[in-house]
Amino acid sequence: METRSSDFPVPNRVILATDFSPASSAAEWVACRVAQGLNAPVTILHIFQYVPHHRYKVPVEWMVEIIRRDVRGKLKEAKGMFREANVEAEVMVIEDGAPSQQIVNFVRSFESPVLVMGTHATGGMERFLIGSTAEEVLRLAGCPVITVGPHVTSAMKSDPRLSKLLYATDFSEASLGAVPLVAALKQSLGADLQVLHISTESSFEAKDEDPQFDRIRKSFGDQGSAEFVTLHGKDICQAIVNEAERYPADLLILGVHRASAFAAHLAPKIAFQTIAAAPCAVLTISS
Repeated sequence: METRSSDFPVPNRVILATDFSPASSAAEWVACRVAQGLNAPVTILHIFQYVPHHRYKVPVEWMVEIIRRDVRGKLKEAKGMFREANVEAEVMVIEDGAPSQQIVNFVRSFESPVLVMGTHATGGMERFLIGSTAEEVLRLAGCPVITVGPHVTSAMKSDPRLSKLLYATDFSEASLGAVPLVAALKQSLGADLQVLHISTESSFEAKDEDPQFDRIRKSFGDQGSAEFVTLHGKDICQAIVNEAERYPADLLILGVHRASAFAAHLAPKIAFQTIAAAPCAVLTISS
């Protein structure tokens, strides 16, 4: 397994989970950029949910076969897009099952993967009743997950590299758990890095050096300079999103706590609120 000076394994496989929705379209583009930056192959994963389950024989197989042909065509098209970008790609279809659990089970079969998926950022009653597939995967997956929200455009930039990373931290143990991967990605991608902290203290004063960043600086060692920024904001999510737009970030990185299953049905936490509003893809690492 390839490692960097941080001794954290750099992902060596990109898994794109797709349902061919508009959200998945932007995720394809992000997965391609990540794969190019990491020089890693891609597995395009689709969970086929139209397997009929009936006690009595019902003649619906012909309809299912039409859907299968459509899925095969879309997978072939997606694979072709990666090949045109000189990225090695393979296709995997899993029959039936809950998408979130099937995705998590599949990801666990790889040694050092990164999962990429799109989300509609479901809200309201629908979210309370069925939860969010993307958020449930974030809760269960043991690997880094890159989620592409509804405000991420699929238009290719002239420079396909992930050249600007924004790592937002509140200095909690869960958040600082992302530091080794941030350092590894910075070095592997040759990217610029900004480390961001949002202070909600009413007595906040802007200062050039925040001593809380020292632990992070030591983790980066001799890997080159990074920009360390402390800003003030009552709404942490909005402040992070605003800075991601200003920077502008190609990838936003967050270290997050694992939530309970019930939490996936309640009001979005800061991480998922940020994913839903961010102008770029968001990489989360759960503790």
